[in-house]
Amino acid sequence: MKRSLCGLCASMLSACAVFSPTRVHDTAPLPPALQRAKRVAARAGLPKAPLTLERALAIALANNPDMVSGTWEIEAARARKRQASSEHWPSLDLFAAYRHHWHEERLVPARGQSTAAAFSHDIFAGDVVLTVPLLSGGRVVSAVAAADLSARAADKKLARTREELVFNVKSTFFAIVGQDKLVEAIEHSRKALTEHRKKTLQLIEARKAARVDLLNIEVRLADLNHRLVKQRGMVELLERLLLSLLGIETAPPSGLTLDGSLDQRRSAPDSAKLLAAAVDKRADLRQIDLQLEAQAKRVDIIRAEYWPVVAAKGTYGSRLSLDGEYDDLGFLGLELAMPIFTGLRTPARVEEERAKLRILQQQKRKLILTIRREVDSAAIQVKTAIAALEATEKSIAMAKESLRITRDKAALGHGTATDVLDAQAALLQSETTYFAALADLHTAYALLELATGGAP
Repeated sequence: MKRSLCGLCASMLSACAVFSPTRVHDTAPLPPALQRAKRVAARAGLPKAPLTLERALAIALANNPDMVSGTWEIEAARARKRQASSEHWPSLDLFAAYRHHWHEERLVPARGQSTAAAFSHDIFAGDVVLTVPLLSGGRVVSAVAAADLSARAADKKLARTREELVFNVKSTFFAIVGQDKLVEAIEHSRKALTEHRKKTLQLIEARKAARVDLLNIEVRLADLNHRLVKQRGMVELLERLLLSLLGIETAPPSGLTLDGSLDQRRSAPDSAKLLAAAVDKRADLRQIDLQLEAQAKRVDIIRAEYWPVVAAKGTYGSRLSLDGEYDDLGFLGLELAMPIFTGLRTPARVEEERAKLRILQQQKRKLILTIRREVDSAAIQVKTAIAALEATEKSIAMAKESLRITRDKAALGHGTATDVLDAQAALLQSETTYFAALADLHTAYALLELATGGAP
């Protein structure tokens, strides 16, 4: 009896145990995939040397908040799958209670005429209950399948998030490189204009040029200084955007320096082939396919409520009174729960889940139409950027030759300073358009990769 009393007290204390609350900023061990990404990012980290595109992508894939939260979504989905799978296993529960009755009650049910009855106002109870599921009408199997499909869908969602992040990093990286090239062009133009100003001053002193020419040059220099400040500000904003995509709160003390080039890719895409590849590769399309299968399983889960639930159940427990009277009791058997009438709740839930299935079907149809539009749009942008690049290359060659001729004519006294300034401005405008077209071409190729779900 002492052992039973100690066990009963222990069970009651166990049932009343208080667990410390979860804190908002509690940290948990990182999933293996995220640990590997963190190690790659640590090796790639923001170096003192210029940042390459490959390093930027490695850091972003490990540090970006969307990637980290997507990894935890996969972990949560896998945990839900383990929860659903646990329904296959037996459950073992411990129950403990104390009851004070107005009238004396039997300690245990009657067991025959030869058994002396024990009565008490105060009864302590403790029971161990074992339940083994035998038949659930397919509910558990469908729940496990739905959870598994949802986990796989979460993985595809993360894959699409990764593709979008790669596009954002690439487009921002190429935009910064293009802006840096434009800053270099403006600085080169300003340097050339400064040299022209010195020559004009000499000509003014020699009474071979008017002072208005000097004023015209200074106006152009002021405009170039304004453009230079504006472009540098744009570069700074783009660098902050890139750091945000990398998941880095503060910039390096020495500033952010990129190591990248805008190579000239000229391959025109084939929209028909890319569209067929996109339907096979797009992770978000695979995600919605898995969601459709998971939703079909949820319909089966609700339909399983029409079927009976059968389980084997056994209990063993003790009863103890304040007078020291003690006895054991228990049973072993089968239980069947058969739904007869639920107020039409189950048919309504089945219709609800079927309606959700129809919604997902239309969402897939809409996504396929969106993919078609995105692939066509990206292919057109690539072709347009290639055409723009070819046009600007010719305009730069023409502007350089025009500037050379104008300078030679001015040196021979057959041209004015204004003509030289106009030729210099035309060259800078051509270079501006060229670098913008080059950055747009790389962004268009990155957009094409995003639209097709992979490299075209």
